[in-house]
Amino acid sequence: MSVLKIFTASVGAIMLALSLDACAVQGNKHAPQELENAMVKQVIEQQIRRYQVALNNANTNEVLELYSDTPVFMPQHSVAQIGREQVRAAYQRVFKSIDLDIVFSIEEIDYFSDLAYARTRSAGKVRILANNHTVNEANNELFIFHKEKGQWKIHRYLFSTTNPRQ
Repeated sequence: MSVLKIFTASVGAIMLALSLDACAVQGNKHAPQELENAMVKQVIEQQIRRYQVALNNANTNEVLELYSDTPVFMPQHSVAQIGREQVRAAYQRVFKSIDLDIVFSIEEIDYFSDLAYARTRSAGKVRILANNHTVNEANNELFIFHKEKGQWKIHRYLFSTTNPRQ
């Protein structure tokens, strides 16, 4: 684990502990759950931001680090890619054919026990490597996260374009 990840996790844990302590002093018995909700949502958002960076850098290894042990990737116009090796191969094919420059907008995040979902939109540019042609990109996405070994990982991911057919 990198020093930055350890530092970020440590700061988050300290802030949560201080917030819980402040809630106990103020007598707000609902605040711990609200703080937990906020912390989970923050972690999920950070994972989506890491995914965005990995996509824009065409980094298959970083993408796979964000996925669960039993992932399913459901790209548009394709059959589901099931398992780490199929998901790895799918991203390698993607990164050999296009160069992404996209930004995710998070519309909603919610969680239940060890499962969470995030509904997002993305927009940006895609350069098709075969002909060096750049086109607009826009999608709706649904991420389903699973908490594994204390970390929220992408468990299922699907997307579909919001661009009209050409």
